[in-house]
Amino acid sequence: MLLRKIAVAIPALNEAERIAACLSAILRQRRGACVSSIGIFVLANNCADQTAGIIRAQFPEDCVQLREVSLIKPHDHAGWARRLSIECAAQTLVKPTDVLMCTDADTIVAEDWVVRNLAHLDKGFDAVAGFALPHFPEWQQLEPAHRVRFNRLRKYHTLLAYLRSARHANSHDPWPRHEYEGGASIAMTLGMYQRISELPTPPIGEDKAVFEAVRKVGGRIRHPRDVRAFTSCRYDGRASGGMADTIALWGKQHEDAPIHGAWPLNVELGHTAQAKSGALTFRTLDREIAKARLLVRSKRVLRRLSMPA
Repeated sequence: MLLRKIAVAIPALNEAERIAACLSAILRQRRGACVSSIGIFVLANNCADQTAGIIRAQFPEDCVQLREVSLIKPHDHAGWARRLSIECAAQTLVKPTDVLMCTDADTIVAEDWVVRNLAHLDKGFDAVAGFALPHFPEWQQLEPAHRVRFNRLRKYHTLLAYLRSARHANSHDPWPRHEYEGGASIAMTLGMYQRISELPTPPIGEDKAVFEAVRKVGGRIRHPRDVRAFTSCRYDGRASGGMADTIALWGKQHEDAPIHGAWPLNVELGHTAQAKSGALTFRTLDREIAKARLLVRSKRVLRRLSMPA
């Protein structure tokens, strides 16, 4: 049996309202026989609230290690905060098969988050991108327009994930899968981290940049739907250009305004070249969902017909 040490890194900026729930979820993790220890490392970056005080008051040092920093411009952003938190966690690991994990301070991971990540790493993957879902109590507080648009886009991206997996039936990352790569759920072996050498530090999209760094050195990434993290649905986020900014924009965006990062089916599936003028809008989204559903049904029929008797 492969026995692993786990180190979980959490960058935090003014998360006094959510940090206790985040840390408690990690401390409640199912460990299984293959986990020798789980260490938690919080990097409190430029916090002006009680984030650090709550950690000290509620979590002993042998459960959660805290480091407070005041990053200076131009490095006072999520990219450097995530990198430094992961570096702190990595220093406690020894074997290449030990595992670095990372989540966000506004996120509550599922109680089987650790063991399910390990199950995929044990299959030979170098990194795992977990599936982020909205935290239901905060989801209920969103305006109806935000929830409707969020659901429509999630439906579209689920269909796209299925269609891409059907096109590449021999892929190492088969269905069921998703296409989210975010800070709510990152896992990689220490060996993979050491191959990367230095994590990228862009001010926006640093979580996606981590996975791009894995790809650049030939790492295999799994996107399983059974590794779940429940993240905040607030409108006032901490990272510029993050999920909160996106949700806030979706609710007030005009039906004909381009949806950031969303493209029509032909573009998404590589049938036509990507063009800025062809970006998807909320007015055209339902049409693309209907087209994707038809393709999904045809893919399933073709798969059944091609199965041996």
